[in-house]
Amino acid sequence: MKNLKDTIYWLFSIMCGVFIAYLLIGGIIKKRSLDKNLEYSKAMVIDHFYTIRYTDYFSYEFFVEEKKYQGSGKHYPTSDALSVGDTITVVYDKTNPDNNRSARDYR
Repeated sequence: MKNLKDTIYWLFSIMCGVFIAYLLIGGIIKKRSLDKNLEYSKAMVIDHFYTIRYTDYFSYEFFVEEKKYQGSGKHYPTSDALSVGDTITVVYDKTNPDNNRSARDYR
């Protein structure tokens, strides 16, 4: 019985490690692609303001070649004057516009 528990623990640990590596490597690949294929566009803030783990976000949408894309950026409610309908600048990957960020969050 102890061997079975050890095997399950070992397999679970490997699966968690692979998943974390997948997330990290995927994030690095997306960031590098965005850096390499950077384009700018204007976007409109839409009515989705939300909070995840004490961090506030806003949603925006923009068009590339008449196709609509969406994204989100950090919202600072104490200092931001963002409202629905405002125009912001976004950066996107010209090979994959789904890979985008608000210009102020891109660094």
